[in-house]
Amino acid sequence: MKSRKIKFLGAAIALWALGCAPLPAQPKPSLTPQEQAILKFVLDWWREGFVARHPEMVKKYFADNFIQHNPNLAGGTAAIEKMVSRRLPLEIQPTLPRSETPVFTISQGDLVTLVFEREAPDPQDPSKNYKYNSIDIFRVRNGKIVEHWDGSKKDPPPPQKKK
Repeated sequence: MKSRKIKFLGAAIALWALGCAPLPAQPKPSLTPQEQAILKFVLDWWREGFVARHPEMVKKYFADNFIQHNPNLAGGTAAIEKMVSRRLPLEIQPTLPRSETPVFTISQGDLVTLVFEREAPDPQDPSKNYKYNSIDIFRVRNGKIVEHWDGSKKDPPPPQKKK
């Protein structure tokens, strides 16, 4: 009988503790058809333009008056074309490679957020790597990306070449 009381008391304490714990954000049950389409559109840009490095895709996905909030890039499509053109294009694949597949996406209204898991050398111990997240947010209007945000800081100037 004493064992039952202890089990009951333990269960009551566990339920009380669960009731005191904060609830995680509750996701929406499903995306609207428009949110699904906008998410697909942004992921297609990421796959065809950014990952595969095809500058000709910029006109397909970006509005001419595109606003860029990354302090290292200018607004407008010319800056995006230049960024994508820095490396040789790759064959466009039907799906994103694992390294460029977001670990988390949000599509709400006209905004899409992509969260990526990245890895880099630890600045305090370059023999080790650490994981971090990067985030890209896109606003889509009238079938084009009109605005972009990410977590970029201003790049330092390139090192001076010794004479």
